Amino acid sequence: RESNLVTSEELRDWTCSQPKSPWNELLKEAIEAYALETSESETPVASFIEWLAEWGREVRHRQHGLLLLTAHRAKGLDFDHVVVLDGGWERIGRGEDRDAPRRLYYVAMTRAKRSLTVADVDRGNPFRHTLLNSPSVLVRSEKETVTPAPAELVRRYRRLKLSEVFLAFAGYRHPAHRVHRAITALPPGDILQVRGADERWELLNREGVVVGQLARGLEKPAGMRCVFTTVTAVVSWERERSEPEYQDRMVCDKWEVVVPELAFEPVSVSDAHRGRFACR
Repeated sequence: RESNLVTSEELRDWTCSQPKSPWNELLKEAIEAYALETSESETPVASFIEWLAEWGREVRHRQHGLLLLTAHRAKGLDFDHVVVLDGGWERIGRGEDRDAPRRLYYVAMTRAKRSLTVADVDRGNPFRHTLLNSPSVLVRSEKETVTPAPAELVRRYRRLKLSEVFLAFAGYRHPAHRVHRAITALPPGDILQVRGADERWELLNREGVVVGQLARGLEKPAGMRCVFTTVTAVVSWERERSEPEYQDRMVCDKWEVVVPELAFEPVSVSDAHRGRFACR
């Protein structure tokens, strides 16, 4: 809009006109928070942008969904609902006394604020018997058949940082080059192919157009292979933000950069479930 003022309703209308993506959903959440804070009043665009940057920094530290961590890492934290998994509680670490596992189990249990679920899969949990006689415990002793874990659960996802992406890739291409149109057409979540080329990995769209490269020497986790990658975001970059010694070689003043997330699996996992776009 030409005016320097904007309303929450105008912001909502703009997000509704954008393609569906995790980033757009997050922006919708931000707009609702901003509308509540400003009482739906008309505010300067610059004020909204400044507020959005601060809100974004705060939201990065929020917990959403399921958080999986060790009992040691959970010390000092608390959560509404906690599930303590079974297995390994009898182990005593180097330099620990015999009661250290019991104390650690207590730490894990006391992270819960509203509900606590303690799993027992008949692996000799040494502490479960002390809990069975408590009137606060609801015991469910039905035997459950544990199905094999799907291949997706052994995947390791790596969302790359800007430092792990070759930021100047599209900047070396003329503004009329098809790579710029191909990058602009990529929605977040779109699947890409990754191909090894010399010292850099290349990112290819569904039509086989190279839309980006990763930083030189990027290593994959040991014993794993990349099975696919998705578009996390498409960000803007400029000649002036690039290293001075390379600026003269660039033919664009401003361009877009694809930031991907890589999915890895152990090399022993079957290839049967893998899709068409796999990393080589």
